[in-house]
Amino acid sequence: MANPSLSDRWLSLVRVGALMNQRIERTLSEKYDLCVSAYEIMEVLSHEPDWIRPGEVSTRTSRSQPQVSRLVTQMVDAGYVTREPSPGDGRSSQIRLTPSGHKIFSDAAATVEDVLGRISEENADARTLMG
Repeated sequence: MANPSLSDRWLSLVRVGALMNQRIERTLSEKYDLCVSAYEIMEVLSHEPDWIRPGEVSTRTSRSQPQVSRLVTQMVDAGYVTREPSPGDGRSSQIRLTPSGHKIFSDAAATVEDVLGRISEENADARTLMG
């Protein structure tokens, strides 16, 4: 068989990505009451040893600034993120994960790895994409 066209490879990527997102979204919701968007934000925060502005989180994720702000508020309410005014600029804030946020992210990350491993075992396209 000839090599698949770029559009065929793109569609495979889209389908595998959708499968992964659906399974991860369902699993994170059931086990941790998290969505993929919150997980992605927590992943960025987990690498920051200090405070970071929500706008910077938005630029490092696939999420808009309003979406980041809404999710950060939910994560503050859940105790996973702490927020305080930015020094020298009372109009903006800075955020970071709490110890509870680090713990739930660590647990969720292990679960995501498990889900991705199972998908890779079941799906040849996923196996190819995941290497």
